[in-house]
Order: sequence, then structure tokens, then C-alpha cells
Amino acid sequence: MIAKVKTIVLLAFFGLIIPNAQAQSNNEQAEIKYRHTIDVCPISPLFGIWAVHYTYRLTPKDELITGFSYMNIKFDGIGETNSPALILGYRRYLWKNLHFEYEIWPAYDNFWESNEQKHYPGFDLWNEFRLGYLFDFKVGNVPAFVNIQWPLGFGLYASNKPQSFKELEKDNRFFYFPPLIFVGLKF
Repeated sequence: MIAKVKTIVLLAFFGLIIPNAQAQSNNEQAEIKYRHTIDVCPISPLFGIWAVHYTYRLTPKDELITGFSYMNIKFDGIGETNSPALILGYRRYLWKNLHFEYEIWPAYDNFWESNEQKHYPGFDLWNEFRLGYLFDFKVGNVPAFVNIQWPLGFGLYASNKPQSFKELEKDNRFFYFPPLIFVGLKF
């Protein structure tokens, strides 16, 4: 199963890069006005995942993403995750500000199992595919944006989880949120 997931992830990544190599070389002459962005998600308290992203624009169509997150997701009758994570990703602009993004989140998770009253420390590896659109605007003279994204993700690896969580994950392997909203600044 993990080999199949790795194959899908690699095909998706290279499927974005290889066909666009010629288009990228043609677009490299376009000017990049702002190379850096920082954004946060103001609706984070609704789902218990806080994150800050930093992006670096490589070309007019390609961005590298990094950041930090903290996940505190409560699972009724089971417990909760307490997980700081590193965010690593890539964003490809398809048309204007329409983009596809891939993020991978290596995380340390100190899962609290409420029935057993016990912590389960371990390592997790999550990934997400996102389709989004970025809306640019200015606040005074400061360039800002709103990024609306539809994510689809699943865990690639989880160590040291309680049996109750493993049973929950069997039925809920994939996660999908309503659109995420990020607000940020360009510089």
C-alpha cells in the first residue's frame, strides 16, 4: 500500500514538472515582482490545525513552500493529537492565479489516548494535495492576498498509535476540508 501511495505522489509531482519545462523556459523572462510571501489561516481554530507558510517564488509559475504547524485535533471518545510539524511543499501555477500544490508534513505526535489515560509519542508523515486560487489586493501600499484552497490528504506513515486510533483511521483514511482560507503578505 505504501509503495502504491509513493508511486502516486511521484507521478503527480513529475506530472506537473516535466510537461511544463518548455513553458517554464518561455516564461522565465517574465518579471517576478515579489519573491516572498508569508500566510496564515484565520479559520484554524475551527479544525485544530495552526500553520504559518513561507513561500519563495522560483519562477513566475513555481514556488517552494516551507513552514511550521501545530495540530491539536480532538477525536471524540478516543483522545487528541498534539503534534508540531514541519511543512515542505511545491506550488505550480496552472493559469493566472489558479494553482496546484503538494505539501508533506513530517511531525512528532504525542497522541493522548483518553480511555487509557496514556500518551503515545511517535512520528507521523502526512501529505496533502491542494487546488486553489490566489486573490491579490493591496492594503494601503502593502501587497496582500487571500488564497482559497480545497485540500485532499492522507497519512503516509504513523508510528506508535493506540489501537482505538488505528480502528478510526481504517474508516477515515482520507481527509477533506471545506475550502481553506489563507491570508498573507508579499514582499
